[in-house]
Amino acid sequence: MSVDLSKFSIAQWYAERERHRCGYCKNPSGSISYGMYTEELTVQDYKDLIDRGWRRSGKYCYKPIMNKTCCPQYTIRCDATNFKLNNSHKRIIKKFNKFLNSGIFTKNNVQNTEDDNTESLLVPGYDKQSSIKLDRSVTAENCSLSADSDPKLSTTDSYPMQTSKKSAVVATETKQENSSNVLSASKSIKKQFKKGSGADPNKLPPKKAKLMRLEKKKEKLLQKGLELQPYTTNNANNKVKTLKEFLEEIPCSTKHKIKPELICPTNCKDKWDGVKNTEYELYAKYQKIVHNDLPENLSFSRFTRFLVSSPLKAEPFPNGVDGPGYGSFHQQYWLDDKLIAVGVIDILPGCVSSVYFFYDPDYRVLTLGTYGSLREIQLVQDLQPKIPDLKYYYMGFYIHSCPKMRYKGKLHSSVLLCPETYCWFPIEKCLDKLDANKYSRLNDDIDALDGNKCDSTDVDHIKVVQDYKLMYAKDFVRLFDGDRAQFVNISDLVGKKSLHNIVFWL
Repeated sequence: MSVDLSKFSIAQWYAERERHRCGYCKNPSGSISYGMYTEELTVQDYKDLIDRGWRRSGKYCYKPIMNKTCCPQYTIRCDATNFKLNNSHKRIIKKFNKFLNSGIFTKNNVQNTEDDNTESLLVPGYDKQSSIKLDRSVTAENCSLSADSDPKLSTTDSYPMQTSKKSAVVATETKQENSSNVLSASKSIKKQFKKGSGADPNKLPPKKAKLMRLEKKKEKLLQKGLELQPYTTNNANNKVKTLKEFLEEIPCSTKHKIKPELICPTNCKDKWDGVKNTEYELYAKYQKIVHNDLPENLSFSRFTRFLVSSPLKAEPFPNGVDGPGYGSFHQQYWLDDKLIAVGVIDILPGCVSSVYFFYDPDYRVLTLGTYGSLREIQLVQDLQPKIPDLKYYYMGFYIHSCPKMRYKGKLHSSVLLCPETYCWFPIEKCLDKLDANKYSRLNDDIDALDGNKCDSTDVDHIKVVQDYKLMYAKDFVRLFDGDRAQFVNISDLVGKKSLHNIVFWL
């Protein structure tokens, strides 16, 4: 068979299931997946693969076996064109912009270190590699107080108008005893509260700053004989700020300047050669401080293999549209002349896919992980008017059984990929199912089938290379006494869309 392989994706298939230590629950062999080493992938083939539950780490692609692995990993994406900022996102952007303006880490900044819980994952096929930007979720334990017996706070006995001296003394002693009991009970309740166990029940909860400002404003207006007008959302002037407006809400004259810069390590050789050592030093610092990696595990070659090497074939945008094109990129964040963060991303047909994010731990108080995610969503929004189909932001995997990973579902509006029908469903409709079982078919329609499933003809025509000869799977099975079940498994895992575009080395 004579075929121009430059038009195809090329992958070395690993037939055996792979077991690795789980980076979420730490099960030593609980992470179960299939994998393949992809020397080259077209951007469309990789897009079809991630819509099938695959994900890449360097040139290694893996797909978790969802009903077998200890922590099922659901592909998650967000429609960036309908993205809505929540209050937490607004606070993070304002905090970052305030730092740019003043150059000072405020007290509030120091206390709000949401990126402290960033998690490092063990990716199948590699050592510790993948990192998840995680917002810290702070919860307060409810403190319930109870007494063994309620003291008598009052007596139901009624005394006549004229009482004897002895009766008066008894009454006085009774009152003193009751007062002593109340005091004792009060002290007993106060002693039950321990520092660090939650809110102090002996104190009134503090008012929120916003409420206090509102009350102060109302008081001033009342002194002037005016009333506070209720807030209405029907006013045409009450326009909701966009993500871009929040990000660009920076004074012209500031202490610092932030400059995001998008570069392609494979296509911009000269530019990459000038910054690769800076990136590597930042990566090594991040891994050592945030993830406690040992220095001997942080070689430059590992950094290159994990974050620089990519199987994606770069392509220009269609129809001559100006822009970075499709492929793998590093979005660098320069604070003046200092590199403080890098987001590794793939720009694919229809989406931007987040691969990894690392930052300077000296600036972790700025919640750079979340800030980087918002910047990547903004990148999708900037590209979408030029390329209407490019509107999704892929965040990797959502692991409901790992509470630290649930922050991804808070990006509105997020959807999860059904592991059986490979259709998308709003995360809000999936939560009850995932609460009941960590693995779940997210599609309620029991008759729904996988629309991308291969048939027998598709299996027979899988392209295979054996002894440097290209042939179909049916010929491989006949000539080399091959196992046809292996090709059926490949077709089920890869799906019809990309199956015939990939040439497999066995």
